[in-house]
Amino acid sequence: MMRLKCDVKRTCNFLEKESYAYATIRQMVMDDSSYFLAVSRVQHLAWCKTFSDLMKRYFPQTGAVMEQIGALTPVGLEPILKRFFVPLLRRKHVLRIMDIFTGEGVHAIFRIGTTLCCLSHAHLGESILENCDNAAIFWEGVRRYAHSKHFRFDIFLEHQAYGTQRTMRFLSRPIFPYPQYVNNLIAANEEWAEQNQGSLPAYEERKPVGLVEKKVPIELARQSTDRLNLAKWLPPVLQSTKLDLIYSSNHHGRSIEMFYRRCSIAKHTITVMEVLELDVIIGMYATQTWHNNPEGYGDGECFLFRLRPEPKCFKYKSVKSHILSLDESEDMSSHINDSGQLMISSDSFISLGIGEDGDSGLRLNDDLTRGSTSKCIGFGNQELIGQGVQVFEVGLGELIKYFYALRFGFHHLTVLTFVCGN
Repeated sequence: MMRLKCDVKRTCNFLEKESYAYATIRQMVMDDSSYFLAVSRVQHLAWCKTFSDLMKRYFPQTGAVMEQIGALTPVGLEPILKRFFVPLLRRKHVLRIMDIFTGEGVHAIFRIGTTLCCLSHAHLGESILENCDNAAIFWEGVRRYAHSKHFRFDIFLEHQAYGTQRTMRFLSRPIFPYPQYVNNLIAANEEWAEQNQGSLPAYEERKPVGLVEKKVPIELARQSTDRLNLAKWLPPVLQSTKLDLIYSSNHHGRSIEMFYRRCSIAKHTITVMEVLELDVIIGMYATQTWHNNPEGYGDGECFLFRLRPEPKCFKYKSVKSHILSLDESEDMSSHINDSGQLMISSDSFISLGIGEDGDSGLRLNDDLTRGSTSKCIGFGNQELIGQGVQVFEVGLGELIKYFYALRFGFHHLTVLTFVCGN
């Protein structure tokens, strides 16, 4: 039995430090629109079917249970084949598996994943077994066992994942099949995946950002439909979050100084405004902490949006302009590079976006009681509120922190929401 090392730096040259491995795994966890293990949707589906086939052939009892509750579907297998064991195991054990995966390839994922499912199923508590009617409950049982004192990762690798079983008096064979068998099975399943990819879901539908219930409740971003749209538009790293109210104009007063003070605890913010008489909600996402800086800051990840009616996000795109040379005989095309100055603020206003007529895409005055909007360069927003509506009155204001607790660390984001009157 080869001795498995836990130092990623020694066996994985491109992951020179353990922190690099963590960063890669973290991106696997948060970005559900990309393929980090399989390189395509077809390969991902083929791996899912291969995992299912291996479970049902080599661990039939566990495989039957997992198939019945949907844990062997592409969506059900996400904790292993998309999230790389992060929702199930401790950080140090995930890094060990990345070490093994680097040297052994995808065969290690099937070997460790199937044997982990079988071992965990044998140790699930009665409360889990009695109520295990869906994949989420099964994986929660796996997580509890893998984090318990009864789970010894080194022993699991040596005796289960890489162990052998006696077939005759003097002969034994590995518990898990040889790599060539698994590779042949994957190749066969890729043909199946090509033919069936259109009818198979690869990912779970996105969920709304959550809510942290407090004594002073969130009022303006409480509806699940609005929070679902925010989850769709935010960068992947910020989509699995909860809303936590940290400022309300009814409790903290209203001024731009208070706005800057409450925003100082977070880098990314969203300002959401509702036009009461028109039942319209609009807003802006900023990638840097709001502060007094009339020179401009922010980047091209900023965006404007409308939550209601007809939800739509206006992402920034570099635009092309035509510039005449000094002798007016040559027409030169160039891209406007103003993405580093999308946020402009001072002691009298905050704004996002550069308007075509010198105004802003969205702007609030110094006491946060009045706002304005106009078409701006790069965002392609036509009528953010409604035809002919550019100025509105602001009522209730809420500053909300997006809070995401990952097992490896924490991430914060804030949202500022306003109720506005026309």
